[in-house]
Amino acid sequence: MPKIPKLLAIDTSCDDTSASVTTGRVVLSNVIASQTQLHKQYGGVFPTVAKEAHRVNIEPSVRMALQRAQTNWDEIDAIAVTIGPGLAPALEVGLRYAETIAKQHQKKLITINHIEAHALSALAQPKSRSLPLAAQLADIEQMQLPALPALAVVISGGHSEFILVKQIGTYEIIGQTIDDAAGECLDKIGRALNLGYPAGPLLEKFAKKGHLGRFELPMAMQGQTTFDLSFSGLKTAARALITKLEAAQHLDAQATYDLAAEVQAAVFGQIIYKLERILLSPDLAQKTYPSRHYLKHLTADTMPQTPIRSIWLGGGVAANRELRRQLRALLNRHAKKTGQQLKLLVPYTNKLCADNAAMIGVTAFYKWQQGLFSTTDILERQPNLKIANSHP
Repeated sequence: MPKIPKLLAIDTSCDDTSASVTTGRVVLSNVIASQTQLHKQYGGVFPTVAKEAHRVNIEPSVRMALQRAQTNWDEIDAIAVTIGPGLAPALEVGLRYAETIAKQHQKKLITINHIEAHALSALAQPKSRSLPLAAQLADIEQMQLPALPALAVVISGGHSEFILVKQIGTYEIIGQTIDDAAGECLDKIGRALNLGYPAGPLLEKFAKKGHLGRFELPMAMQGQTTFDLSFSGLKTAARALITKLEAAQHLDAQATYDLAAEVQAAVFGQIIYKLERILLSPDLAQKTYPSRHYLKHLTADTMPQTPIRSIWLGGGVAANRELRRQLRALLNRHAKKTGQQLKLLVPYTNKLCADNAAMIGVTAFYKWQQGLFSTTDILERQPNLKIANSHP
């Protein structure tokens, strides 16, 4: 069996400082130092505050990651670090620290695209409690990856993308938000409802107590023949409705619950709507959008067979149970229509949905296999990096 490296991974892409030790796809430790309390007063991430907190947290986070993984520097084969996308001041801290310790301990550097890591986060595996690590690694090595191509659905506070995974390291964005991300929309509407920061998770809890049908909100992009998404119109409409309800003193607890449910339904409804059309596209290679007329006349014999073999869910909003339920329901409907059984892969823990270093380490494992190491001593942050650039 070829050598499976042990990697130290670092992520400082936004407001959480994270360090992890991984080997292959197995996560040995994953330390996350949250900055949520620091940013509450601003109602969002304040870059200079995030940068200073990263400086304070990064060394103890790395030290704790090594300790929890019961490993030392002699056993670390390389250091992986997020180079982008993200907040430029936050990325800077992780990159400079990674350079320093790589030089100090004479380790190779692997730079990782943060969105690629979210796309691959569902491939991570927890350390087995019953098998010795060597046996677990051997089992995983013998297991083939899910059949490709796969479709990575990355839904987070900063990104909402449908990414075709042709091979690990070869990607194509076939649909993405043209304005706000889904998580950003949920969070901003939640803040308009005075749910605090971050508002998205609380909006999910409130939605469970709500009832659909009381309010009407728009679902964008239904008439657009692309697989793109848009959430700014929903955000504007929801804010206007909140203002109207507040002015009439009708925004009581149940109205808040009902509005939360309606907002969540509109966001997820658009994602499911577009995903269903991706799966029923008559020619996905050409990004051909199936029209209503085309779909109406499909029969059991003319149903297209999508080349996509599985759906990989990642990003902060991937932790939402209702989104997962709707995705599974869609795949069940798709199987009944087409006979194709598509598997939904999700991160094994919600900690891998939020920003974290474990997914950076797992992604770096594939870079290691391909020999994709950094060739420069000074790493340039790339805050607007796209996933098409799989090796930054």
